[in-house]
Amino acid sequence: MTLRSRLPRLLLALTMQGALVGCKPPPPPPPPAPKPPPKPPTLSETAESIFAAYFAAHPVAATAMGVHDYDGAWPDLSDAGIEAERTRIESARSALAKATKSSVDEQVDNEILLNALDLDAFVIEVEQPWRTDPYWYVSMIGAGIDDLISRDFAPAEARAASVTARLTALPGFVEQAKLNLDAAACKLPQTQVAIAQIDGLVTLVRNTTLERLAQAPEGARQQIGAASGPAVMALRDLQQHLRTAVLPSAAGSWRLGPENYARKLALTLDADVDADALRRDAVIEHGRVRKAMAQLAGDLAEPLLGRRTVRRIVRRAQGDPNAALTPAVLEALAQWHVPPESLRDAAEANLSRLSEFVVANDIVPLDDAEALEVIWTPAHQQGVFIAGLAAPGALESQDASLPSFYLVQPIPKTWAPEVTESFLREYNNFMLEILSIHEAIPGHFVQLYYGKREPSKVRRVLQNGAFVEGWAVYTEQVMIDAGYRGVGPSPEAERPPQIPKGLWAVMVDPELRAKALALHALKFYLRTVTNAILDHGVHAGSMTREEALDLMIARSYQQEGEAVGKWTRAQLTSTQLSTYFAGARAWKALRAQAEARGGFSMSQFHAEALSHGAPPVEALPRLMGWTADAAAADGAPEAPPEPAPSDAADHTEDEAVVEVVDEEDPQIVEEAPAEDFDSALDDVLSDD
Repeated sequence: MTLRSRLPRLLLALTMQGALVGCKPPPPPPPPAPKPPPKPPTLSETAESIFAAYFAAHPVAATAMGVHDYDGAWPDLSDAGIEAERTRIESARSALAKATKSSVDEQVDNEILLNALDLDAFVIEVEQPWRTDPYWYVSMIGAGIDDLISRDFAPAEARAASVTARLTALPGFVEQAKLNLDAAACKLPQTQVAIAQIDGLVTLVRNTTLERLAQAPEGARQQIGAASGPAVMALRDLQQHLRTAVLPSAAGSWRLGPENYARKLALTLDADVDADALRRDAVIEHGRVRKAMAQLAGDLAEPLLGRRTVRRIVRRAQGDPNAALTPAVLEALAQWHVPPESLRDAAEANLSRLSEFVVANDIVPLDDAEALEVIWTPAHQQGVFIAGLAAPGALESQDASLPSFYLVQPIPKTWAPEVTESFLREYNNFMLEILSIHEAIPGHFVQLYYGKREPSKVRRVLQNGAFVEGWAVYTEQVMIDAGYRGVGPSPEAERPPQIPKGLWAVMVDPELRAKALALHALKFYLRTVTNAILDHGVHAGSMTREEALDLMIARSYQQEGEAVGKWTRAQLTSTQLSTYFAGARAWKALRAQAEARGGFSMSQFHAEALSHGAPPVEALPRLMGWTADAAAADGAPEAPPEPAPSDAADHTEDEAVVEVVDEEDPQIVEEAPAEDFDSALDDVLSDD
């Protein structure tokens, strides 16, 4: 067969072969590689989403914190808004359960977030301020406007637009408040203060907004003016509603009760604390501080009062004669005070001197770039706090160089002369020195600018109150221990006729002036201790106004004006007054722990402790690596930190006896059965 005749067959064969080959099923593809499980979110990512939801629901809080996406809004406090708040809390808890928490920082932040959510839930479940607390609304309105105009965080035109938006929406917000407030459930003190503070809100809206936004374009200012009229009418309507519809029926209890107080105190402190035990320690500390004050008063008495007067006081004294000298010495020293119009200037004059002393004595490194302005407390905030520190929001841009404000409350012109004099004697020149340490340098002002540099957003936003207040109280004693003496007139100066010779001798003598300042530091600390007793007595007990004033005036050496103001504050707030004593105690315990580690440097310790934001003080050993160091030294796994010990008692709570200090002689310690302790404390407090 020729090639030509064979070719078709060959082609046919090849075609058939190809067809047969093509009919074979292809080999199965390899199974797809299993997808890795989704990576759980980090704690930081989860916190970011939690904060985003919180700020969207709480626009006024967002503004205060430095988040300006919602500067023109008020919160939704309708039934749907309250229900959404419950959902937000539960969603945040669920998200935290899924987040990774591998590092110590993440573990601490997770604990802080969970505690904050529990506190939010407590407010929703128990306090329900939207229906029981007019002061809550008034405070929110004031903050919602004031925080937009008090600092230049954005151009004046942008801030003016936000003010206009909030003022425009204010009548609707006020209507929601009137609808929400249940007159019978409203608390009387909160209602009374709210009615009084609305006058300040009217001034804020009608006058202050335009004064503070003078640099805004004229068109923006006209928009504010147009929105101000209806806003003021809404505020006056709210004030009238509170006077006529709420005040006559306000019968809600402003006392939390023992169970709710104990629960809220633990959440406020973010610590495993026994409310009754904290009160017991405060009572014992109260007696110890009075004893220390009596010793200093004894040293000052003769130079200040004269030998004959001292002998007369001692002869007439009942009980400890030194204790009888304390109020007499304090009264004599209180005569050195400024006139009412000079309070702000006197507070400001302390700051440069305090800064120089802190630097010279290596107390804590300071930052001269941080700005602090001393101003009168705005009208809408007056009536609750004598002084305060208002810092920029923790999330504000640090490039903005925004100032902090040291607030000093002006004396109302309506006060009677004797009330004004009482206030000025309480905040005499010695006390103003201690107040400026607490509020400014090295107290709140310094701690808060350290705190805003913490990388953890959780610890910048959720600042622990006991950390913040405890630091300010702790620094008072640090400055005195370092030898701070304040300033007095030169020995060559001429004595003013209103200053007695004995007081002048104390003012010009550095050693005597140092003792007078130390006495006032103890008096200021005694106020801290008394705050904890007062807070517990008011909200976990049934302390009356008369009992509270007796505790503060007769046994804690406070002037009547200060005590009356604190009684109002104790009714309006709960658990916050205990943060001072609990926090100071925790800081002292941390300091002792640092010194026991060896190689202690006060400046380094303070800088390191402040550099972690404001967590619970008890978390600092973990954040600073102390517990890891101890575990490595022992060759054992890291253990959780022990709770800060009380410096006021030696027995633990589960022991059968506790210590009771006799306030007339705090060196006398008697052991009493634990079940009899409350009645024993009442006896101690009733003894003058």
